[in-house]
Amino acid sequence: MSDYTAASRTGADEVRARRARPGDEAEVARLRELMNSTLFGPTAQGPWTVETLARLTRWLADPDAATTAVFVVDAPDGVGLAACVIGSYSDRLPSQRNPHGTAGYVYGVSTEPRWQRRGYSRAAMVALLEWFDQRGVVRIDLHASEFGEGLYRKLGFAEASGAALTALRH
Repeated sequence: MSDYTAASRTGADEVRARRARPGDEAEVARLRELMNSTLFGPTAQGPWTVETLARLTRWLADPDAATTAVFVVDAPDGVGLAACVIGSYSDRLPSQRNPHGTAGYVYGVSTEPRWQRRGYSRAAMVALLEWFDQRGVVRIDLHASEFGEGLYRKLGFAEASGAALTALRH
């Protein structure tokens, strides 16, 4: 399991992102819920909360086997995590534009409000993008909120051609 030093600096301080490890599950889940409540309003606990922790536990226990990675930045005061990002990839059929046939998706980008605007999400994103690069993932999608769009554009994300459509099936 590697640590990544992101090229993100705030003043003279270098921001370090690391791969999440066992024991980080509750903090990652907390930051993800914080992101969701910021975007969609307060939510109640539900059956997904137990499954969220179970999946995080599984992914963090065997990072080399997982097709999902979580990168985090520790809070400077030593209490919990300041930021996290989650990304996964899947196998698809190779093509001329995507010779490895892998496609990535970024979700769960969140920074604790008191640590925002310090380069923490950027550092975590850079580490995740390096992780994708190591796996030959050339297409990476995400849905940008108004809060993160500027960062994603600076990291090379742009509108895809064609309409992005979603089906919510029950």
